Amino acid sequence: MLTPLKKTKLYEEISKQIISLINSGELKPGDKLPPERSLAEQLNVSRTAIREALRALESMGYIESKVGGGTFVREISLENIISPVSAMFQQDESLLKDLIAVRLLLETEMASLAAKNITPEKALKIEEAIVLMRKEVAKGEIGLRGDNSFHAALAEASGNSAMSLISDMCMELLSKTRLATLELENQPEQSLSEHIMIYEAVIAGDSRLAAKRMKEHLNNANKNLSKRKSKQSQEK
Repeated sequence: MLTPLKKTKLYEEISKQIISLINSGELKPGDKLPPERSLAEQLNVSRTAIREALRALESMGYIESKVGGGTFVREISLENIISPVSAMFQQDESLLKDLIAVRLLLETEMASLAAKNITPEKALKIEEAIVLMRKEVAKGEIGLRGDNSFHAALAEASGNSAMSLISDMCMELLSKTRLATLELENQPEQSLSEHIMIYEAVIAGDSRLAAKRMKEHLNNANKNLSKRKSKQSQEK
């Protein structure tokens, strides 16, 4: 059976060619791309198409433009890859829901790894985050900065840099939902208590208990978020 051919725009074809050169190693990180005019002449296309292709490549993290310096191939890193994915999640409500499920799996494992790899220095960073959150809650605030610091310190304690980076992306994308959850009545105090319980399991080196408590914490947060959304729908 034949399948319909997908129509592609000119700039997409240009992007594919440049990506192919990067993947093959013909274009290496740090290499400077030819000027727009030169690329247009080589590919027999307009400079407008070249500009569109370069914008697309930059948004995907393949290249970077330097004012007055030209366009260069970027070092491919997990951070470069995640940035455009992050933008995609922010534009799609259904993907955000999937991301919440990903965070549940990710941070449960992260807590387990943190318990296995905990050191006095890493424990101190997590403790400092709890102290910050406690101070915020005592002032009548929701404790968001301490909450963010706690999860960041836990990710670092896991010893997995990729997991830490992905966790950062998840927290950034879900910041609005986390803020909404913490704004619920009595939730800052409850969240602080749950963070302390996770911390205690981690410093005890109990990976199974740390994972269990993290899972309970995130499930509670998601339930509270659902309650808030339901309440907002009823008020409309």
